[in-house]
Amino acid sequence: MKPVVSRKGKATQLSYELPHRIHDSKIYPVKAPNGSTIVIYGHENGIRILWRGGRPIKQNTQSKNQPKPPQVNGTGNDSIMIIDSDDEEPHTQATSHQLPDEADFESEEEELDPEERYPSIIQQIDVSLNTEVLHIAVPRVPPVTLLRPSETIPRIFSEKIVISVACIDYSIRIITLPLGPPSAATKAKSTVGKHQSRWGEEIIEIKSQTGHQSIPSGVTMTWTLRTQVTLVDDSEEDAPDDDDEEDERVRRGNRSSRALRKRSRSGQPSENDGWDLLVASHSAELSGLLRVWRFPIEIGESKTRISSASPILPYRTQHLNSPASHVTFSPSQHPKRRHSQLLVVEPKGIVRVYDPLASRQNRSRLRSDEPSTELGAWLSAFHTAFEIPKHVSPAAPSLAHRKRILDASWASDGRSIIAILADGEWGIWDVDQSGPSPPADPSAFSLRGFVGANSSPSVSTTTSSTKPRGSRSLLAPMTPNTRRTKEESLFQGSISNQPSVARGGVSVATLHSTSGGAPEDSIILWYGSDSYRIPNLNQFWARSASGSGGSLYGPGLARIQGLNLNGEAVTTIQQFDTTTAAARMAIPRDLLVAAEHRLIILTSTIEQLGRDLGPTLFEKDRTEDDDMRRADQTLLAQGELDLGGMDRLLDSMESSAADVRTLGSGNPRKVLFAS
Repeated sequence: MKPVVSRKGKATQLSYELPHRIHDSKIYPVKAPNGSTIVIYGHENGIRILWRGGRPIKQNTQSKNQPKPPQVNGTGNDSIMIIDSDDEEPHTQATSHQLPDEADFESEEEELDPEERYPSIIQQIDVSLNTEVLHIAVPRVPPVTLLRPSETIPRIFSEKIVISVACIDYSIRIITLPLGPPSAATKAKSTVGKHQSRWGEEIIEIKSQTGHQSIPSGVTMTWTLRTQVTLVDDSEEDAPDDDDEEDERVRRGNRSSRALRKRSRSGQPSENDGWDLLVASHSAELSGLLRVWRFPIEIGESKTRISSASPILPYRTQHLNSPASHVTFSPSQHPKRRHSQLLVVEPKGIVRVYDPLASRQNRSRLRSDEPSTELGAWLSAFHTAFEIPKHVSPAAPSLAHRKRILDASWASDGRSIIAILADGEWGIWDVDQSGPSPPADPSAFSLRGFVGANSSPSVSTTTSSTKPRGSRSLLAPMTPNTRRTKEESLFQGSISNQPSVARGGVSVATLHSTSGGAPEDSIILWYGSDSYRIPNLNQFWARSASGSGGSLYGPGLARIQGLNLNGEAVTTIQQFDTTTAAARMAIPRDLLVAAEHRLIILTSTIEQLGRDLGPTLFEKDRTEDDDMRRADQTLLAQGELDLGGMDRLLDSMESSAADVRTLGSGNPRKVLFAS
C-alpha cells in the first residue's frame, strides 16, 4: 500500500485509498513481535489487518515452519530442487490444521527516507467473514512494568490478536489470530481447505438465536479474574459504606476477607484461578437491549485460547430505557473495583454506568448467613442540560428537551467521562468527585466548552459560567502574541447560530506512568469535519479550574491543522502510541483517521523543521562528527586527505586539547554576562 503524501505546515498526511467502504477502525494496543503497529478496520466482507513499521519481512527466504527440501548426498547445490511428488502430498494434508508459517524478519527496522520519514505497511491480510463488519472492539492492555508484571495480564494478549466484531447479519464474533504477520509463503497460497484457517484464526460466533434479533449498534470487551473477590481501590479503602457491605458479604462466604483483600491488592491471581473475557454488545431491539457474555481463557502448555460452551448464552441481559449509541468498558484494569463498569450512552441526553459484576445485597437476607448471589447493578446516571428548539417562536418551555449526545468516553482511568453534544458543546462529568473543580450537582459538567466552525474553541468551568459577563478574573493576560477574545464567545459560545451536527466523536489515549503516577490522557474531539486536541487532560482541567487559561500556561484545546478529508465524512479517529520523552517535549500523537473510503495517518514533522531539541538530535550530530573524523583519518593514512579535511582534523585536535586542559585544572571556565 503506497500512500498519497501531502504536507501542510508542521503536519504530514498519508492517505491510503481503499477499494471498499470503512465502517470502523482500531489500533491494537500490543505491538507485533517485530515491532509493527497493528491497524484493524472493518469493511463489507470482513476485516483487514495491517502491520505498519517494525522490522521488515525478509524477501525470498524460507519461513521458520516451512520444511526444507531434502538434500541428496554427493550432489551439488542444484540437486536439492529435485522433490519427489509422492513425498509432497502428505505434507500438504498434514499442514491443514497447523498454524501458518512464521515469517523471518530483518535484524533491524527499515531505514526511513529522509524525504519521506514515515514507516510503510510491511504486511496486510484480509480475514473473510462473508458479512459486513460494522463495529470493532479491542481490549485495553496496559504495558508490562515493574508495577504491573506480566502475571497480572492474560498471556493470550501477548501471543495473539483478540478482537470482537459486530456484523450486519446480527452476529457477534470473537476472533483470535497470531500477533505476528504471516510469511510471504503463507500469503502466496491461493486456496486452503474447507475447514482450514488460512491465517490461523479462531472464530467464536454468537448467532441471533441467542444474541441479538436486530443489527448490533456496538460492541466492547475487557478481561477479569474468573474467581470473584473483593476488589479494593487505594482511594476507596476509606469509604465505609460500600466496603463494609462487601466485607460483611465476603465474611459470610466460604473464603476469608483478609485473604481475598491481600490477593486483590497485589493483583496476583493464584494458580487455581484463571482469566475470563468479558464482551458486551447492544442493539435497538425492545427499546434497547444490552447483553454481556463471559468466555474462559484457557491456558495450555503450547498455546492459549478462548473457549465457549454450546449453546452460547448471555452472562447478563439488561433492557434499556432507550436505545444506546455507544457502550464501553472502563479503562481501569483488574484488580480495581471499577474495571468492569460499562458506560452506556443514550443519545437522548443520558449517560449511565452499569457494572455486570457488582453485588446487590438483598435487604431481605441481611439477617441470613447465606451471601447474596444476585449480580449486576446500575451505579449512576448523568444528564445533559435542557434546550428549547431554535425553530420554535416564541420559545415554549414545554417543548424543551435535553441536548443530544453524539459520543462519550471514559477518561482519567475511569474516574471521569468526557462527552460531545450535537450543538458543539463538550463537557466532563466527574464520576467520583475527584477532579479539581467538583460541581455542586454531581450530574452536571465540571468542565465545559464549545467547538464548531462558527465559534473558536472555548472552555469554562461550572463555577465560572455563573459569574457576570463583566468579570475578567478568568481571562488570560494579553500578550503581543495573543489577542483578547470577547467574553460572550469565551464563556457562552455562539449557541444561537451554531447548527447541529449529526456526526462527532471522542478519542481518548492514555500514557501509563512507569513510576506509579497518574496516567496522562490525550483527548481528540471531532465535530463534523473539524477536529480538536487536548494533549494532557489533567493539566488542562487543573488550569481551567484555577482560571489560569491555556495559551500562556501550556497547550490547551486547539484545532488540528493539516487534515484534508477530500469531502468525505469522518468514521473514527484513533491515536497511535507515544513515548514519555515525546510527551514531555509536547510532540503530538500521530492520528489514524478513517474516512469513508480511505485511511489517513496524520503525523508531525517537527523533527524536519529543526525543533527537536532533545537528546536524539545531539546524539545524531555527535555521531555524524565521529563518522566524519574517522573518514578523515582514513584518508590521511592513505595520503588522499584534502585541505578541508586537514582543517577539520586540526580543529578537532585543538578542541580535544582544550577539553583536557579544562578537566585537568579542576576549575571549569565560567561564562558571565558583561555589565
